[in-house]
Amino acid sequence: MQETSISILEKIINFGPFLPGSVRKTKEKRTLKSGKIKVYEAQPIYTYTDPETGKQKQKRIPKSSYEYVLKLTLRYKEFKKLIAMFERAVISENLSPDSKKKFNS
Repeated sequence: MQETSISILEKIINFGPFLPGSVRKTKEKRTLKSGKIKVYEAQPIYTYTDPETGKQKQKRIPKSSYEYVLKLTLRYKEFKKLIAMFERAVISENLSPDSKKKFNS
């Protein structure tokens, strides 16, 4: 059974926290005085699109926050799926043959 736009909207309202964007772990290389190259894990980077300018921005986050930020970015993907479901439901409800709404041209 297909969900209604109202039931999907309730899910959207109660969805909880999320973050648009992505997060990745990084590694850095340092050359020691002895000539050896040391590779170590650097701070993760959170990448997102600035809503005001539309440009990609990056922000370093603490290593301890990586798992939490990753979880929030994955939740954003679920949120986008809910939005798409809502749009499909609204379109099908408003354009169905038994719809009471009339479009004036």
